[in-house]
Amino acid sequence: MSVQLDRELDEILSADATAQRQLDQHAALLPIADGRTTSHHLLGELRRRWLHAVATVLTMAASAACTAMLPRLIGRSVDTVVAGGSARELWMIAVWTVVYGVLGAALGALGFALVSALGQRILAGMREEVIDRALDLPAQTLERSGIGDALSRVADDVDVTARAVNNIVPFLVQTVIMVVVTLASMILLSPWLLLVLVPVLPMYAVAGRWYLRRTGPIYRTERVAMGARAQGLLSAIHGTPTVHAYGIERRETEHVAVLSQAAAALGWRVMRLVVRVCLILAIPENLALVLVLLAGYLLVNVADQPVGTAAAAGVYLLSLMWPMLMVIFSLDDVQSAAASLTRMVGVIRSIPTATSPGSLVPVDGSLRLEGVSHAYGTRADGSEHVVLQPLDLHVPEGSTLALVGASGAGKSTLASILAGTLTPRHGRVLHGGADLTRGDLEALRANASIVNQDVHVFRGTLAEDLRLARPDATEDELLAALDLVGARGWAQRLPKGLETEVGEKGERLTAEQSQQLALARIALQDPRVLVLDEATADEGSAGARTLERAALAVSAGRTTVIVAHRLSQARQADRILVMEQGRVVEDGSHEELVARGGSYARLWSAWEG
Repeated sequence: MSVQLDRELDEILSADATAQRQLDQHAALLPIADGRTTSHHLLGELRRRWLHAVATVLTMAASAACTAMLPRLIGRSVDTVVAGGSARELWMIAVWTVVYGVLGAALGALGFALVSALGQRILAGMREEVIDRALDLPAQTLERSGIGDALSRVADDVDVTARAVNNIVPFLVQTVIMVVVTLASMILLSPWLLLVLVPVLPMYAVAGRWYLRRTGPIYRTERVAMGARAQGLLSAIHGTPTVHAYGIERRETEHVAVLSQAAAALGWRVMRLVVRVCLILAIPENLALVLVLLAGYLLVNVADQPVGTAAAAGVYLLSLMWPMLMVIFSLDDVQSAAASLTRMVGVIRSIPTATSPGSLVPVDGSLRLEGVSHAYGTRADGSEHVVLQPLDLHVPEGSTLALVGASGAGKSTLASILAGTLTPRHGRVLHGGADLTRGDLEALRANASIVNQDVHVFRGTLAEDLRLARPDATEDELLAALDLVGARGWAQRLPKGLETEVGEKGERLTAEQSQQLALARIALQDPRVLVLDEATADEGSAGARTLERAALAVSAGRTTVIVAHRLSQARQADRILVMEQGRVVEDGSHEELVARGGSYARLWSAWEG
């Protein structure tokens, strides 16, 4: 059957090579923790909340103890009837039965609530940590892994775990404690009763092990498939204009459908295993019923025990069978949640939180690279995929450096390294004399900012979006920043001015307006270093000159690095680096490079023509 299901899954994925490739790649994107690391993390969370955990266990143990008294009371009622006891004795037993039953139910409900609350607190903290670590990832890493993987970990994985925490985990803890207390009660009633469990319990253990060993890998693969599906959906939605432009709606729909079918096929595989394990568990369940009758007969007729003891033993034995069955299927849901937990813990434990590596603070706006080079991963032959060759560079404070070259020349990589958003594989980066590997994080972030071509407008009012750069900015300062980048006019014409909702579900800003908004944030933040990574690449539009003037206004007086999309930008720079395949092939001012007659001169000639 497993071979057949593997064949079905392969057939589903073979219909879409992109889906197969995406599913294969998605399994190795953001890190996934192993079982031991996940267990250690959860134990650490429990130790931090030990008082809550102890109170939970004691409450549930008290509930199980009350419930375990009920079979004994049933046995006493049987003995009372057999011995011809009075109605008053039976009524007293009935009263105690109600008392223990109500008390056990009340304590059980309280314990259930305590487990849920404990789990939700742990889960809430983990969700925040996953988001925190994901936001600390370098932009290049997040781009390679895909936002869908990160989103599935804080959405799908948290949802699966939350359902388990709310429903399954409390029941499982309650049931396990109940089984332990019931076994202890059986020993106190008659140690010989444990012999009845000898042939039954191993069958449950073997069936559970057989089932859980097969479903664990399936659930882990299913979580990967769901992450890939989330990435496919996000790609299709974000690329809606392109999808419509090329009329590929059907192709994208089919692509997402294949990823959904892959996840569904994995779920169907689990359901088939459920059917098989139910058939297997029917054997020990029926055997237990036969042994209960046999045990009752032996206790009364051979061991000369009261009939009430035999009745209590029968209730105890039967009360164990259903919980053990439910434990197995509860572990099935827990295993699904565990697969999600390993993905969450993988991000928490494998990605370090953003902390200051040292106390060094930039003293000015100068930039320096010493022996800096970078590579993204390795090729099939094991060699590094080098995107930036070793480079020494000094950019004086207040000067402007332009990076020129074809796509893939390494300009954006160098710009990100200079901005401090990308850590190079080799070499040192210094901002104002402070080594980034030993600098104060907040000081370094305040010292340099980067604006690229893809600008995000956050949901909220225009004023709130601007104040992301400086929360204490006054309205006059916001207007001054907008005025500097030529955006004050359209901003004041919005329905509610600065209080107009922008971003998702708000006022839609054009690409030009979004870029002006990003540049206005820079004016408010006032960093010493500004990196413009093709921030005005859309200058071919009607607002080209507006964006260029805005960029010049904001960069005035700052150390500026420009990834030049237009050579008119490079012409105004103090220094130009011409890059090819990760190397600097020419270095100088505009006039010097044109006079040399090299690569830049040819580019300039073509630009002028």
